Amino acid sequence: MHFDTGSLVEYAGSRWRVQRVLGVEAVLLRSDAGDEVSVDPLKVRLPEAMVAVEPSLRPADELRYSDSDWTEAKRRRDLLATLACKPSRTTADVAAAATSLGISTRRVWALLRRSHLQGNEIARFLPAHRGARKKRLNAGAEAIIQQAIDQHYAKRTRPSLQSLAGEVAGRCNAAGLAPPTVKTIKARVRARDQAWLVRRREGAGKARSLALLTGAHPGAAAPWERVQIDSTPCDIRLVREAERTVIGRPTITFAIDIYSRVILGFSVSLQSASTLTVATCLAHACLPKQDWLTQRDLTGVHWPVWGKPRVLEYDQGPEHEAKGIQRGLRLHDIISKVRAKGHPEHHGTIERLIGTMMRRIHERRGTTFSSVNERGDAEPDRLACLSLPELEQVVVFEIDRYNHSAHDGIGDRPLDRYLAYFRRPDLADDRRVPEVLPADRLLLDFLPYEHRRLVRTGFRLFRVDYSARDLLPMWKRQNQAPIERIVVYDPRSLATVWVVDDASGRYIAVPYRVPRADMTLAESEAARRQLQALKLADRTETRLFESVLQVRAVEERGRTTTARMKAERTRQARRAAAAASVARNHVATQQSTTGAPSPSLRAQPPLTVLTSFTDVEDL
Repeated sequence: MHFDTGSLVEYAGSRWRVQRVLGVEAVLLRSDAGDEVSVDPLKVRLPEAMVAVEPSLRPADELRYSDSDWTEAKRRRDLLATLACKPSRTTADVAAAATSLGISTRRVWALLRRSHLQGNEIARFLPAHRGARKKRLNAGAEAIIQQAIDQHYAKRTRPSLQSLAGEVAGRCNAAGLAPPTVKTIKARVRARDQAWLVRRREGAGKARSLALLTGAHPGAAAPWERVQIDSTPCDIRLVREAERTVIGRPTITFAIDIYSRVILGFSVSLQSASTLTVATCLAHACLPKQDWLTQRDLTGVHWPVWGKPRVLEYDQGPEHEAKGIQRGLRLHDIISKVRAKGHPEHHGTIERLIGTMMRRIHERRGTTFSSVNERGDAEPDRLACLSLPELEQVVVFEIDRYNHSAHDGIGDRPLDRYLAYFRRPDLADDRRVPEVLPADRLLLDFLPYEHRRLVRTGFRLFRVDYSARDLLPMWKRQNQAPIERIVVYDPRSLATVWVVDDASGRYIAVPYRVPRADMTLAESEAARRQLQALKLADRTETRLFESVLQVRAVEERGRTTTARMKAERTRQARRAAAAASVARNHVATQQSTTGAPSPSLRAQPPLTVLTSFTDVEDL
């Protein structure tokens, strides 16, 4: 506001007029009753009535104006300001200004009045731009288009614009109106709320990708304060370690530290995402890795990372909500934070890590890529050459490269940032070394478990009895009472389960009561399904293991038969190739002797050369 002498202002709920400006800190006001007061200019404001009638200025869109437009606006402002301040302004002066500006004298007078009321900001003298074009369709056609968009176009079947145009044309013809063009209908579709359209046509998940992202992840002030974990199918085909035949795609799980962006641990499994994959990843992340690297001949990898997460963040996958994982989080006092469903951006750190690792996996032989379109004509099954242990080594090397490369999100190398925190001089001595969790029971704390009662024959789990002499103290303390115990098992091997001792809290390893062949949980479930399907009367423990051995025998016969047939076809191909080579040498000898091909050979049909199988080395 401008403190012109005599201008009307409001102060302390009353109206005053500016008597005189005393300085930057005071202005003299006078009321209608003749009272005068000196006040701070910042406490004076325009009366509400004047503010309401004051013409508003729309903010200028700077992208729509060039530098020449701003220069011309400044020239107009300066010229009109000079004209407005001229004490003896004549009609000739106004006409000269109009000629200089290229406008009429009437327009000059209007600009003078506007500058007097609204001020002399340069933006008020910018050239006017045309707004949106006025719609030329009548109200009936407009209503038909909007109704057709709501009822026909905004559906999960996702009709095309041509289909919408046909629908609109049919409705307009029925109403006796001229149908609009496809271009007009497209403009009306574009003018609708695109987030609403995508939600109606493609679902809420797709619509969320169009929403504005607000806020940010709370971050972390120290390593292990916040850890994110997630699993994904790995984009590569693996082969069996012995036969080198394709076995399928593995599942890979990563854990990353939010503070340093260092990869804390991982796990690779041929199973789908489950309690086991999450448990093995957590155990690998929290424990020191030197012995683990030495066992795999990876002594050159520097990975001094271990500790315990304070907050573990994950999505709503069933593998994370499993009771085994939740039990481990309770035992180790780890706070869980579940990501809202359908919002992967909330855990962008682990999502970007998975994307980075998958792009590096795409460089390996046997990769399936991320989609069929990206795969093209590549043949992952033919190129697959990595086994599960070999993929583990590849992932370790990629993690080592990731931890030692500059990260854009933190502007530092993840491992350097991780180690630098524990070297800070202001850090207490008891915090310079992360907590080391017990390696002998950490994995067992997160593995799946069942509640079972200890009876005379031991524990019965998956139709198999488990018992050991180490259960005698527990059996005596129980004194025939029906008390349930926690029985932890590893789905990869059911030969041994672990029971939590109620007195000491330690795990007691309990094997089969009767020595049997080891089997996985998947094999046990398959055998039980087979017994259920056959409706056998003798669903005993012995029959269960016999069924598992029979399945393995059938699989082994199929493998050997396949290998034998492949070898036979390879020998046939080699014999055919050798015969063709002999024939070509004979023809070459005849031509060099007589100068013409042999008639007998010319009359014979051409030999078909068979190519050898690429997997003959795998037999």
